Amino acid sequence: MNMDPLTLLLQPPVHHPVIPYVCTIFGGLRPGKMILVQGRVSGTANRFSIDLQVGCSTRPRADVAFHFNPRFSSSETLVVCNTLTREQWLHEDHHLCPQLRKGQPFLLLFLILEDKIKVSIEGQHLLDYPNRLPLCDVDTLGICGDVSVQGISFLCRNPFSDGDTEYPLCQPLKLGNVAMATPLSKPLPNGISDGHMTTVRGLASASPDDSLQFA
Repeated sequence: MNMDPLTLLLQPPVHHPVIPYVCTIFGGLRPGKMILVQGRVSGTANRFSIDLQVGCSTRPRADVAFHFNPRFSSSETLVVCNTLTREQWLHEDHHLCPQLRKGQPFLLLFLILEDKIKVSIEGQHLLDYPNRLPLCDVDTLGICGDVSVQGISFLCRNPFSDGDTEYPLCQPLKLGNVAMATPLSKPLPNGISDGHMTTVRGLASASPDDSLQFA
């Protein structure tokens, strides 16, 4: 199996970033990569945006492969999606999104595929957006506007899967102090099934007599 090692790069989650926020996506965008954004819309929001872009240049402005831009009016929420290339916007896509409301929390998942980006909100499919720029060039996430973000998580695909296009089960990020004493035992609420992945992040003990085991 030919495997791109960049698809296996793990990136630590980001908690409570200051908006506007820009960060590098480790390994760039690859088919199967997922970005989970947990936040809250401002109670007086006009709009906010989440951009998957090529670098972070401001002059000239970096190309934006996927511009996800919810706009709030008195009666509805309209999500505008677009691509910016050479400082020119292409044709806009519009989607109604009643799940996004002023003053309310949200959980957004962006699933990257070969030919499109799938977006879900609160576990429900919202939209598909065709890839208009090469995925391999996209290496930056930007968030700005009337929104607060509690957490951002970058999830890698299972390299041994057959390229499933369905959304994986993603739990909201656990915020605050997540230090856990060992030995540790935790239930798996939904069990284990084909394609299931579990990521464990931690710091190895400095003691040479300690060992680490998983069962």
